[in-house]
Amino acid sequence: MRWTGIHVMSSALAVGDIENVSLAVADGRYDDELAAAHDYASVSSAEDAHPVEMAVRAGTLALERSTVDPMSVVLHAHTGSTPQGPDDVVPAAYVQGKTLPHPVFTVDVRQMCNGALAALQLSAAYLTATGPGTAALVTTSDRHGGPGVNRYRLDPGGVDGDGASAVVLRNGPGPLRLLSTSVLGDGRFTTTTPLDPADFPDRRAFLMAHRKRLLPMLRSMSALEQECVAQALADADAKAEDVARWVFPNIGANMVDHEVHESLGVDESRTTWDWGRTVGHLGSTNQFGGLTHLTETGAVRPGDLIALCASGVGFSYGCAVLEVVDPPAWAADATTA
Repeated sequence: MRWTGIHVMSSALAVGDIENVSLAVADGRYDDELAAAHDYASVSSAEDAHPVEMAVRAGTLALERSTVDPMSVVLHAHTGSTPQGPDDVVPAAYVQGKTLPHPVFTVDVRQMCNGALAALQLSAAYLTATGPGTAALVTTSDRHGGPGVNRYRLDPGGVDGDGASAVVLRNGPGPLRLLSTSVLGDGRFTTTTPLDPADFPDRRAFLMAHRKRLLPMLRSMSALEQECVAQALADADAKAEDVARWVFPNIGANMVDHEVHESLGVDESRTTWDWGRTVGHLGSTNQFGGLTHLTETGAVRPGDLIALCASGVGFSYGCAVLEVVDPPAWAADATTA
C-alpha cells in the first residue's frame, strides 16, 4: 500500500541485561556448534520483567522523543508473539493506560513476529481516515525467557532475546516518511505437523517423506516473502538497490534465507545484523528495534531509504519502506528505555 503524509515521529527500544553468549556455552546451556553457526555475540535478557511493562517503557520514551501532543493520539496498537503478562491483563489496554493521558481506540494485533508491520499498516490506514494532525502509538514486546527457561534451547533457528519497542506515527510532517507497506498471509500450511520417524521403515524413507512434506511450504515461504518486498518497493517507487539499510529479523546467521538476500542484492553490511547479533531474535520487536538502532547511531541520513522486513509463523510476511526526511532528533540523546 502506498501512503501519503504519514510519518514516523519517533521510535524507541527497551531491552534487558545483555548476556554474553560465551557464558551460556561455557556452562552448557548452549551448544558450541550452534553458537558458531548462528554467530550471536550476546542476548538481551529480561527474565523478571513482564513484556507489557517493557512496552510501557518503550512507549513512554517514544512519546517523549516525538513532537506530538499526546492528546492528538487517537489509536494505540500493541503486538507481541509471546505471553504478555498475567492472564487477566489485556496487553494493549494495559500499555495504553500507562502511557496515554486519555481514552483512545486500543487494539491488540496478533500476527506473531510480523505483528509490528501489521500494526504499522493498520495504524497508517486509521490515520489516513482520521485526517491531518492525528497520531498513533504502536508498541511491541516479547519475553522469551523466564524462571526455569533456557532461552538457548527454545529455537533451533537462533537465540531468542527479550525486548520492547515503539513508534509514534502522525498524519503530518515528520522526520521519517512512510512510503509504503505490504503485508501478506498464507495459512495453507498451518496444519503441517512433524512426521514421526517410527512410522517409517528406515531413516532414508523418513527423510524423503519429510522433504516432500515440507518443500512446498518452504518454497511458498520464500516466494511470498519476495513478493511482499517487491510490492512494498513498487509502491514506494523504489528498487532494491535504492535502499540504504535493511532491517531483517534477527534470526541466526545459519538460518538466513540467502536466496531472498541475493535476489535483492543485499549484503550483510546493509543490514542491522551488527546490532541484531548483540540482542538476539526479539520477536515482534526486531523491526522497530532495528529502526531505532539505525536512527540512534546516525547510520542513516536525509534521502536514505530504509526497508523493514518481517515474517511470522502462520504464515505472514511484511515489508515497510521509509524515507529519512530530516535527521531524527532522538539520534542525539540515544537514550535507551
